[in-house]
Amino acid sequence: MSDNLSGVLESLKAIKGVHGAALIEKFGLIKGSALPGWVDPEAVAAMVTLILKASQRATKELEQGKFNNAIIESENGKILFTEIKGNVLCIITTVDAKLGIINLKLDAASKTIAAQI
Repeated sequence: MSDNLSGVLESLKAIKGVHGAALIEKFGLIKGSALPGWVDPEAVAAMVTLILKASQRATKELEQGKFNNAIIESENGKILFTEIKGNVLCIITTVDAKLGIINLKLDAASKTIAAQI
């Protein structure tokens, strides 16, 4: 993993309410991660790949254009996904994480990552 990608993922993890972040290739390979120890990166990669494929199919079937991003909200937190040139940036948060701040940082991180890949 490049130092730039590591830095971007670590900066996302440093946001209040963010447990971690990972960049996953569309076929499930982990390009980089800054995940907490209790999270299995391989399991995250597998789940993200499935969610990406389902989201892409749904947007296509419902004639909504190209998939951009998704948010899954649960009892204990949120999982945010955004597609970047065939890769998925995934962020895992607490339930009280501020989505406005995270979305701003996510947009900047996406642009930085897109320039690198």
